[in-house]
Order: sequence, then structure tokens, then C-alpha cells
Amino acid sequence: MILGPLEILFCLAPLMLIVFTIGVGLFVQNISLEKKEKNRGLIKCPYCLKSLNAEAYICRFCSRELVGEHR
Repeated sequence: MILGPLEILFCLAPLMLIVFTIGVGLFVQNISLEKKEKNRGLIKCPYCLKSLNAEAYICRFCSRELVGEHR
């Protein structure tokens, strides 16, 4: 028995819904984490984009010096 396009869509719909729900949840979690980081006074390294203490002179992840407006 060969399934038609409509039957295939009905079989895959629950899986697509689960994947979509997980993706939205991760997106919302990422946004809330960024807000918490800003409230704690963290900055992002302009080179590797990792979160750092606002008083850092050197990035602890990529070992590059933070100069000028990046501090």
C-alpha cells in the first residue's frame, strides 16, 4: 500500500508540531537568558561573542584584549 500526500502529512504533523514547540521554547529561553545577562552587567566579547564580566580586559575564552568601545 502506497500512502498519498495527505496521509503522509497527517502522519508527520504530530512530529512537526513537537519540533516547532521545542524550537519556540528554546528561542524564548535564549531571550530570557540574554535579559538576565544584561541585568548582571555582562558584556559580549566582540570576537567570540561569549559573555564576560563588564570589567574584563582580556576575554577568557579567546584570550583577545578588549579595547576601546568594546569594554
